[in-house]
Amino acid sequence: MIAESINDRLSNIEGKFGVNYIDLTTGQEILCGNCTVFPASGGVMLMALVECFRAIETGRLDENMTTRFNRADYPDAGTYSFGVLKYLHDGIEITISDLCNLMITVSDNIAFNMLLDFLKIDNINETFRSLGYQNMSVNRKIYDFEQMKKGVQNYISIREMAAIFQRMYKGQLISEEASRRMIQLMIQHQRGTIIPHVLSEDMKVGHQTGFDDDMILDGGIVFADKPFVLVMAAADTNIRKAESIMRDITSICYRKACQN
Repeated sequence: MIAESINDRLSNIEGKFGVNYIDLTTGQEILCGNCTVFPASGGVMLMALVECFRAIETGRLDENMTTRFNRADYPDAGTYSFGVLKYLHDGIEITISDLCNLMITVSDNIAFNMLLDFLKIDNINETFRSLGYQNMSVNRKIYDFEQMKKGVQNYISIREMAAIFQRMYKGQLISEEASRRMIQLMIQHQRGTIIPHVLSEDMKVGHQTGFDDDMILDGGIVFADKPFVLVMAAADTNIRKAESIMRDITSICYRKACQN
């Protein structure tokens, strides 16, 4: 029934659209839409989050280590983007933990780019391959215009993102403690226009979003009485309409979670 309701809602939109739902109580998984791999947009920050916690747990990175935001090192700092770092004074000292927090809570693009200098693209991709995720990849920084002109793109998979959230929920991603901390951080994510929008204000949602001119993404864990994972992405379509459809799909999944 839920698949029929989701597919019915998707029938009136053109372009690429994908939905992955997992009932965390029963393990039931539903995949709908016509696409599973999308340009990553802000979804790439989930990959950096996982790698950051892996590096901290293995001792490769100290979360309390400090670095400085030097505006000259980030020529994209004047570009319109989400986040707060670009509004702070040049040379501000900040920790790895601070960068991770800013990247997830307010989708700070410069914080992501700074973290990438420490984490390294190859390390992130190798970690995800070792975890069994073949379709998600980091290939450039956000707003790397030179690479963008060459067509270099970051990619996410809605199925792999859903599997990541499921493993986090079970405490099986990196470690139980790392899983718990990553979820708690994503619960603080402040872009609430899609999944949280149709839920009560006290409903906890640990999620990550992505917004571009031609792409939209939201995915995470909804901590209803019967918790579930929901990951949705759309591209090459009417983004405003896609956002409305995603809200409707969230309501469909939440209603199922509330059924006895």
